[in-house]
Amino acid sequence: MTRSDWSTADELGWREAARWWFLMHGVEANLAEDLTQEALLRLLRGQQRGQPLTRAYLYRVCQSVLYDHLRQCAREPSCQPLDACCCVAVAEVGFQQAEDRVCLEQALGQLRPLERAIVEMHHLEEQTFETIAATLGIPVERAKKISQRAIKKMQQWARSSRGGSENGGFVRFWRPPTGVLCV
Repeated sequence: MTRSDWSTADELGWREAARWWFLMHGVEANLAEDLTQEALLRLLRGQQRGQPLTRAYLYRVCQSVLYDHLRQCAREPSCQPLDACCCVAVAEVGFQQAEDRVCLEQALGQLRPLERAIVEMHHLEEQTFETIAATLGIPVERAKKISQRAIKKMQQWARSSRGGSENGGFVRFWRPPTGVLCV
């Protein structure tokens, strides 16, 4: 199929399929639009090299674009407001709960994007490791191991940065295998 054979209707179909893929993998709408553009550019480059355009190839390209984006975010330090850092719905009743939420957000901020994504998906969104592994395209055991290491890293950060006993509730809070985050 040449570029001239790829009609506008087909292009819109590919665009919608790519956008849908990104949205189904938890990407925000604005970012999904940007990543869709990148995926379409890669599809065109592949087409020029003679790569047949199939849904499987489209989804593989989308996965590569998302991984590249996550790697780029890991390289660039990001300064986000604390409210934008975490998807935890916490009723802020009392000083201790607010303090625990800030500590949780800061601890999550210490993690690499893949670690953070796995911890949030498993512990906050209560997804199974099988679902997480399928979403991220990694083996189940690797997702479990990354989650365990990330939790240990968060516990160590909480002990070192908060003086251990001052924030004992947070450290207990992140002891596996509870999986439920109730501050």
